[in-house]
Amino acid sequence: MSECGHHGARALDPAASRPLRIAINLANTALVRTREHDGEPHGIAVDLGRALGEWLGRPVRLVTFPSAGSLMASLGEEGWDVAFIAVDPARAERVTYSRSYMTIEGVFAVRETSSLRSGDEVDRPRVRVASAAGAAYHGHLLRSLRQAELVAMPTPNEALRRLREGGCEVAAGVRQAVEAFAAEGGDLRVLPGRFMAIEQAIAVPRHSALGVDLLDAFLAHATTKGLIKVASTAGDRVDTK
Repeated sequence: MSECGHHGARALDPAASRPLRIAINLANTALVRTREHDGEPHGIAVDLGRALGEWLGRPVRLVTFPSAGSLMASLGEEGWDVAFIAVDPARAERVTYSRSYMTIEGVFAVRETSSLRSGDEVDRPRVRVASAAGAAYHGHLLRSLRQAELVAMPTPNEALRRLREGGCEVAAGVRQAVEAFAAEGGDLRVLPGRFMAIEQAIAVPRHSALGVDLLDAFLAHATTKGLIKVASTAGDRVDTK
């Protein structure tokens, strides 16, 4: 019996006939982008979400959110079953994570005219750092910045726009999104290196019927099938307790 057929046997579970609601964070362009011609999301999170539904023998419904903060805010409303998000200790009381399957980088951007030349120079007095509230890297900066002022913005693009408009000295974000935004205007540059490595995982609400062992088994299946081309360094579950 095929793996898909084996997991399709879960159709005996009443929940198996309902669509598997996959939460997608549109702000994380390392995992998902929207096509220009039809606005539909595509990328590794979408591909893995659909593959997970097929593996479980359940139809899939994508539920998109403009930011990680809005995605997590919908959790109490039971708006989704599975989410492709960054591992963040601040979320550990509300969700459980699979092992990480990918690592992306958190980086800083500044205006071309800035005197800042490296990420080590950012944490100093009178430096305002714009960052998307609810993002895993925002939580990291809340814990790590000692002198710079962290300015919470609704989305990563709004943080970058604030930088471009002169409302702060630095903006934080995921490398892919920051580099793409900087390339649009040419008036911003990305500081060398990264301020954190951001582990990506599959999350489910605590007490979900979909346990992390099942999610880890799916990720092993997806790796074997070549769906995951960029794995995390260790591939182990990140301890968020």
